[in-house]
Formats: sequence, structure tokens, C-alpha cells
Amino acid sequence: MYIYFFETLLYLSFAITAGYLVLEFIPSGIKPEVLIPVRVIQLTAIGIPLFSFASIVRTSIILMDFAPQMSFAEVLLIVLNDYSFGRAWIMSFILGSALFMVISFNGLKHKSSKWVAAGIWSCLVLVHGYASHPAALSKTWGLLAQTIHVGAVSVWLGILILVAWFRKGNWNWKAFTRWYTPLSISSMTLIVIAGFVMMSIIIEVGYINSWGINYGEALLLKHLLFIPLILLAFMNGFLTKLYANGQNERRLQSWLRAESFVAFFILITTAFMGIQEPPHETESEEPVPSPLFKLLHNDLNDLSLQWHWNMVGALCVAMGLISFLLLFAAYRNKMGLFTACTAAAVIFPFLGLLQSVS
Repeated sequence: MYIYFFETLLYLSFAITAGYLVLEFIPSGIKPEVLIPVRVIQLTAIGIPLFSFASIVRTSIILMDFAPQMSFAEVLLIVLNDYSFGRAWIMSFILGSALFMVISFNGLKHKSSKWVAAGIWSCLVLVHGYASHPAALSKTWGLLAQTIHVGAVSVWLGILILVAWFRKGNWNWKAFTRWYTPLSISSMTLIVIAGFVMMSIIIEVGYINSWGINYGEALLLKHLLFIPLILLAFMNGFLTKLYANGQNERRLQSWLRAESFVAFFILITTAFMGIQEPPHETESEEPVPSPLFKLLHNDLNDLSLQWHWNMVGALCVAMGLISFLLLFAAYRNKMGLFTACTAAAVIFPFLGLLQSVS
């Protein structure tokens, strides 16, 4: 379980660092006043290599089962020297340390230091992409897709987190949304395109067939979480202009935090996926059905899945669609109602779709 925790912190570190760097380039008159302790940015900068080290430790522990005569230190050195993701971590540690020093010693007071920091961060994302599952399966498209995916998520989510949780002064809401809304739309577009590319690389067994294993179920859950996130981002970006033009600061900040919470659950799901065995890698052996799939289908072991609609599945999907439509009304009411509708709009279709294949 510890690996999921560190993987989630890794993605948060990428996001917070990216948000901080982007806001450093934006003039003060067109962004909210954000006050974030420098120590937090330092921790997220060095946290990128530190949190990614957990996967190196995990791999070393697994390999020790095949080499019981070797010490943990010996196996760790083999992983760092002989595996591509091990060598990538060494580069990540060097880059993360450099970013930490630039932020610590200069404080990004000069424009040149901002560009240096942004360049180092971009290299960190590239190295992370190089060490990913998609890049291992497709050196060019996998590397590009993973790098663009992580980069776009980090820029969009990082700004959101800083504004939602560290805003301490003026909103400058009108000016902020003029550039952040197009940035968000562009980021979302890149996220979706890169996501489809990675799916085509990793999931060769087919999207529906992957629902019988942990990786495919997590991917389905991630996609379902993405729908209310897009809706909430739309409402925060556009409906606030119609209702209060961003003047109700406490309410607006609460909804931005709600958006960041939904995004956080997506990060947790992504971290879980990163540790699971992708369906592409199970081609040479029989895939193992997940415990949830066995529970829903009475220990069904054949994962050549097809649509098989039934009353329970259709009812769950219908309840999810109703809950999704209620989100518009819930947005203008209490946060508790919106939270309940969001949970229902994700959980019911998730269980309904899994119930509708066999």
C-alpha cells in the first residue's frame, strides 16, 4: 500500500511545482494573490526524485526473491545500473537536486532563473516519461504521450491547487479566467489525446476486455471521475461569471477546492494503475480476474468480455446518469448535495458497466 501513497505524492509534487513556476511568469495584475511557503516548493522539487524512489525500492524487493543470496544493497545497485527506469531515476535525482538549489538559492527573483527552473522541470517530466510503461512499449509515441499527459495535468492542476488552497489576497478573477480558462481547455485536450494514445499502446486486448483486471477497472474509474471533473471545471470557469462574476470569494474558493479534490482522486487512481500489471503484458499468460470482478460475476475466469446488458447494470447506469444531471442543480445549492451526486454519478455507472459485461 505504501507505493500508492508515494506515487500520489509524486504526481502532486509535479503539479505543485509546475503551478508555482507558471504563476511566476504571470504578471501580478492578472492572477490571484497566492502566498505559498518557499519550503513547500522546495519539498515538492526534491520530492519528485524522492517519491519516485519508492518504485525503485519496490522493484528491488521483488527481485530479491529471485536472488536470495544477494543483499538488498547489491540488488538496488543492479536496478539503478542495469534497468532503464533505474538509470532514469539517477537522472531524476540530479535534476530534482538542481531544481531544489535554483529555488533555494535564487528564489526565482530573476527571469533567467525562472527559465532555468522551467527547463529543469520539463526535463524531469521527460525523464519520468522515459521510465514509464508506455515508453517501455513504444519508445517514441509512448514517451511523447506519457510526457505530454503528465505535463498537461501538472500545469492545469498545479495552478488550480495553488489558487484553491494558497490564495491570500485579491482574486483578480476576470483577468485570471481570461488566460486560465483557455489554458485549462488546452491542457484537457492534450490530456485526452495523450490518454487515447497511451490506451492504444498499453491495452491491446481491448478496452472492455481490460475491465476484468485491476488495471482496466482503475482506468474505467479514472474516466468516470474525469466526467464530473470536466463539468465542475466548466461551472467554476463559466457559470461563476453568470451567477456572481467571481465576487463570492468564499463560495468560489470552496468550489475550486472541490474541483481539486476530484482531481486528487484521479491522481490516486492513476497511482494505483501505475503499480498494476497492464493488460499488454499479460498476453503470454492468462490474465487474473480482479477480486471485484469475481465478486460481481461469481468467480468468472473467462475474460473474453462482451456486452451483456441486464436489469441491474442498466439500472445502475441510469441512476448514474440521473445523478450526473442533478449536478447542475446541486452546484447552486449545498456542497454536500453536490458531493453525494458526484459519488453516485461515478460509482453507479462503474458498477453498472462492470455488471453489463460477461
